[in-house]
Amino acid sequence: MKDPLQILQIWFSSSFPVGSYAYSHGIEALIDHKKIRDKKDVKEYLEALLFYGTLKNDYIFLKSLYKGDEINDLILASASSKERQEEMINIGNSFRKIMKDSWELSLENNTAFVYCVGKAALHFNIEFNDLIKFYLQSFISNLINVCVKHIPISQKDGQTLNVYFIDQIKKFLDESKNLSLKDIGTTFFIGDIFSIKHENLESRIYLT
Repeated sequence: MKDPLQILQIWFSSSFPVGSYAYSHGIEALIDHKKIRDKKDVKEYLEALLFYGTLKNDYIFLKSLYKGDEINDLILASASSKERQEEMINIGNSFRKIMKDSWELSLENNTAFVYCVGKAALHFNIEFNDLIKFYLQSFISNLINVCVKHIPISQKDGQTLNVYFIDQIKKFLDESKNLSLKDIGTTFFIGDIFSIKHENLESRIYLT
């Protein structure tokens, strides 16, 4: 029996080759349009993403998968732009390939990353409370790294933000226990709008 926390540490390590480092989730466009300039802006953006945006939805999706719901189509339909949907599928397919090649687990083709992670976690009997903490922190840390490199902010600021979001994730989880599929949606409109604007940037580093 593999240790669940060791599995999660591997899956959400920066060295796990799903290519998530190539995606900024629209934050590159916000930086290029001077909407995000410093540590304070990054914190506000990530808080909105967690409490009102993509990460709120992903929390609901993972919880629903643990209840046995088959919701891949709903997950893909929740994408606010073409590139966001491509991000979901491409990272999901990379994760699926690794699961098949190295972990002897077959997952459905062309399924969203959050769907693949949820299905794999269920297969390995990983507790939802463990999975969701690793998933949220990994997602946030990846975007903090984008800001460290692209604004740029200092590595110290990046680490300070990572520490800050340990408590913010706990707060989010405490406040979100009653969320269900009827609560899917986002009021984080600036993030959605700039994920669309990203498609038309003249010069860009990240795929989304």
